[in-house]
Amino acid sequence: MWRETTKHERNRRIFEEEFEAFLPARILDFHCHVFCDGVLQAGTTYNCAGHCISAYGLDSLRGDLAELYPGRETAAVCFGNPNVKNDFVLNNAYVAEGCDRERFFGLRLFDPREADHDAVRAELEAGRFLGIKPYLSFVRKADPNEVEIVEMLPHWIMEIINDLGQIVMLHIPRKQRLADPLNQEQLVTLCNRYPKAKIALAHIGRAYFLRNIVGNLERLKDLPNLWYDLAMLNNWEVLEYLFQNVPAERIVYATDMPIAVAPGKSVEINDQYTYVTTKPWPLSITDDHGKLVFTSFAYEEVRAIRKAVERTGRDRAFVEGLFWGNGMALLESVG
Repeated sequence: MWRETTKHERNRRIFEEEFEAFLPARILDFHCHVFCDGVLQAGTTYNCAGHCISAYGLDSLRGDLAELYPGRETAAVCFGNPNVKNDFVLNNAYVAEGCDRERFFGLRLFDPREADHDAVRAELEAGRFLGIKPYLSFVRKADPNEVEIVEMLPHWIMEIINDLGQIVMLHIPRKQRLADPLNQEQLVTLCNRYPKAKIALAHIGRAYFLRNIVGNLERLKDLPNLWYDLAMLNNWEVLEYLFQNVPAERIVYATDMPIAVAPGKSVEINDQYTYVTTKPWPLSITDDHGKLVFTSFAYEEVRAIRKAVERTGRDRAFVEGLFWGNGMALLESVG
């Protein structure tokens, strides 16, 4: 029962008091990881903010969506667990088989070392995937802070994505993330060189704290093929700044399931961010004294979105677009 959904009475109260009137009737989560038994390296587990699991399949996602957003129609964009030690082929096959392009929409994990370019193109042309999910670990550099976007997305794959008008779910690398000048330069080049590709910037370029986003959208905000995914953003000030500085139709709701259903919160401390969790996790500080009662990362994100919406005076159409319409329009734009 570590999952923080409305199965817990405290979360049911939060939903009824804070979200029932705010959330629209339809919710699309644009950033969900799914993986079946056998994908993870033998003897390993996936760490969801201190809670270790061996699989997170589409049935689990269905259940969590229903319990997080009771009474809502839900859908999700799904892709695998991007770890070079996992069974890459099995994970992609699971996503392709399970995503129906009606409720669940699949993206293909992408490894820049894949040698058979024609086979990759054929998989993408077949229609079971609407694009790709690269990840910095697939570049296999000793220092992940030295990875570049162009290494994650070599020209040959971007030609395919551009030809097909498909989506790239991009988790940008490097220590400064959105603020990194090289990231900024390569994002602009990527969008301009491949104008039919749709680039979804995961976690708003990993801008989890305010200083990382302020002043860093100027070169990006007018790129017509760049979208902003809100996964794991718990900071209302970051969201307020985003809402004020980019076109509304290019913002999409996303959570990063299954981590998002775990108890915890992302916090900003002295122009840095970390997570606070109930269990030890390499990315967090831990409430080891048990002084706090937590809800989920997902609910902390919805709280932050609601506050930013209220502070910026956005209307109901903005909320409905953010949670459903913008993402669906992006998916429908893929042939």
